[in-house]
Parts: sequence; structure tokens; C-alpha cells
Amino acid sequence: MRKISKRFDIGAKVAIVTGAASGIGRAIALSLSDLGATVVIADKAGDEAGKVAREIISAGGKAVAIKTDVAKARDVERMVQQVIDKFGRIDILVNNAGVISRQSFVDMTEADFDRTLAVNLKGVVLCSQAVAKHMIAQKSGKIVNMGSSFSSRGSVCNLSGGGADYCASKAGVQAFTRVLAMELGPCGINVNAVAPGIVNTPMHEGLWEGAVAYYANSVPLGRLAEPEDIADVVAFLATDAARYVTGQTIHVNGGQIMVD
Repeated sequence: MRKISKRFDIGAKVAIVTGAASGIGRAIALSLSDLGATVVIADKAGDEAGKVAREIISAGGKAVAIKTDVAKARDVERMVQQVIDKFGRIDILVNNAGVISRQSFVDMTEADFDRTLAVNLKGVVLCSQAVAKHMIAQKSGKIVNMGSSFSSRGSVCNLSGGGADYCASKAGVQAFTRVLAMELGPCGINVNAVAPGIVNTPMHEGLWEGAVAYYANSVPLGRLAEPEDIADVVAFLATDAARYVTGQTIHVNGGQIMVD
């Protein structure tokens, strides 16, 4: 008889989580640690990443922080090599690092657009490419990308004051996820995306009060998401329980996408 609990055990796995110094990324790192993984906290905010790593270690887990700018290929390659040198393998990559700009389209500068696409989309590509070669050699791996329900709901995103660059970047992530799943599937690698709605994180602090009320009232489950709501779905996709799931975007928004 097979025990389902064994398929959720990732105690021998090494996971990289980008943008894990706070918010959803931190929650994902904690969830993967709870399931037994060794977690690499890869974040541009090195000091804050170190705090998360120490939080995991103090709770009995295994973690290391590596300061990383996912928009820079050299930074990504250095981080991945450090992980290989220290642990010898990479089993899970969660491409969570992201930024959001609330400039209206007409006020958005080229620099605004470039920064958003560099972190939200280029960073996903760079990290996936750097990690994939090691997963291919292992003939196994899990890549989970952070999309957004706003990739197909731009008009709602405008309630928060802009978001054309953000929506475009997340639509790109979800398209990239499907293509990568096709290419890496024969190598034993699963690639999926998780698409949250509005989540109660520092990224959304300062939203227009009316926008927050709109989002909360439009969710069938009656509340905004907490980081752990997203992290638990990411953790599932990182386990063998999701071994036959690939190329999918899982919407985690309390049913809000059905309303708009």
C-alpha cells in the first residue's frame, strides 16, 4: 500500500526560492522547510534574506541565504554554482522574485518597463536556464513560476493605479511556463505556475483604499489571500504528489477570477 504522506516528503531535496526575503517568498521558503527541504533564500535584500534563513534554522530546518539580483545573469550563475558547490544538487526552483509598478501607461517610463520585465520575466528565464542543466543531468526537478491572475484581468489591475508592465510580464511568465514544460518534460522535470490575486503582502501596501475594498468584496471566499495560501499550493507542486502535473497555471485567488 502506498502512503500519500511519503509523496509530500521532500526531506532529501534542495530548493531555491527567489525573492524569499519577505511576503509570498518567505512563506514559500517556510513551507518547503516544513516539508523537510534544504532551502536557499535567494534575494537582492541580503540582510533580510539572512533573517529568513536564520528563522528556518532556529526552527530546526536547513537554510542558507545568497544575495542575488535575478535580473543579472552573472548574479544568477554565481548563486546557482554556490548551491551546487555546497549541496551538489538542485531539486526545486521557485521563481518568485517580482516587482510591481503603479505608473499609468501614459506616465510609464522606459526605465519602469525595463525594470519590471527584467525582474518578473527575464529573471524567471535566467534562473530557469541556470538550474535546468543541473536538473536535466539529474533527470528530475520541479520548477514553479509565480504568475498572476492579473495577466488576463488588466482592467481590474488598473484600480490599483496602472500595471500594464506588470500584467504583460506575468502573461509572459505563464506562456514561458507552458513552453518550458514541453521542452523539459522528457527530462523528468515538471514546470508549473501559480497565479495569485491580491495577497496581503508588503508589495500591495499603499493601494488606494477603494481598490482594496473592491478586491476583498469581489472574492467569493470573502477575504484577501494570505501569503501562506499561495505558499501551500507552491509546496504541493514541488512534491511528488504533483508528479503528473506540468505546464499548468494554478489560479489561487479565492474564486475572484470567476467574478470579473
